[in-house]
Amino acid sequence: MQRQYKIARKVNETPNTISVFLTSDETLSRFQAGQHLAFDIPGVGERPYVLSAFSSDPKIYRITVIHTDVKDAARAAFFWTDQAEKGGLIHATGPQGSFHLTAELDRPVVIFSKDIGEAAVTAMAEELAVRASRHHVVFLHSTFNSSTFALKGKLGSLKADLPNSVWKVWFSNPRQVDRPGKEYDLGGEMHLDQDVEFLPSEEFDAYICGPREFVAATEAALRESRVVCRRIYKQEMGATLAPPAEIAEEKELPPLHPQSVTFTTSGIEAIWTPEQGTLLEFAESLGIKAPFNCRTGMCGMCARKVVVGELMKIRVTSAKTREHCQLMCSNIPMSKVEIEL
Repeated sequence: MQRQYKIARKVNETPNTISVFLTSDETLSRFQAGQHLAFDIPGVGERPYVLSAFSSDPKIYRITVIHTDVKDAARAAFFWTDQAEKGGLIHATGPQGSFHLTAELDRPVVIFSKDIGEAAVTAMAEELAVRASRHHVVFLHSTFNSSTFALKGKLGSLKADLPNSVWKVWFSNPRQVDRPGKEYDLGGEMHLDQDVEFLPSEEFDAYICGPREFVAATEAALRESRVVCRRIYKQEMGATLAPPAEIAEEKELPPLHPQSVTFTTSGIEAIWTPEQGTLLEFAESLGIKAPFNCRTGMCGMCARKVVVGELMKIRVTSAKTREHCQLMCSNIPMSKVEIEL
């Protein structure tokens, strides 16, 4: 049955991804992580979107939409990014779908995902944290680089809630500031025949979600391998997409050197080095509580006034900032700097 939802807010996650939060005057239906809503989008028709956040008693739904130039998918993405407004209404059926965790978790779980497949993975990780936090689960995710890893902050926060989990991330084209062991684990594409070491030695269930080519290739590799995979569940989420032009064409950074950084409000001065990442990460490493939301330059919450010095932006951002303010999540120091934080 179709239900009416109100758009509560929209959050730009990365240059090519947006999350949309939905409420209803009626009680929201419970669902299983991996299920989707099928929206009736004006001028486009019905389009399904996986719920990218899980709650056992939901008060709000979240979907995460990737921008694309693929025919109807592009028109649907344009609706969410440019036409849908806070307070606007949209109709959808669901939640529905057979791609979800089983009722009985009687063996290890391995979740393979690529690109927007992370939407289903995030919800599944949240459900596991609620249902079976100590279950043996392996998360294997692949994307272009940190600029296309939309929900990495949320997934990262879930690691502590799943102590028996293993997480491995592949970047097919790491940026200069993407650090192995920090933003990602392995470069290149995920290849099951080369990465079997990450899989459980005992019998496991596999969940595959992402572009249809990725799902087909991963399923075929599992069936042809010698691993003991008992059951395979899969969810195709469109075609493999090229990264946005502004991401694919990012220029190399100049040589980076250690710089003195003073956080004036906190009264802390320390030496920043390239291995310490963005100024937001550097502040956190010093025990400074720095506000943030997206960590990708989309929300603007981490913007702070730069009193002295020169910063350099390391990623494409869309958040607007006040004069003399810079985004701590998306900048690094290029000279001695003083920041009001």
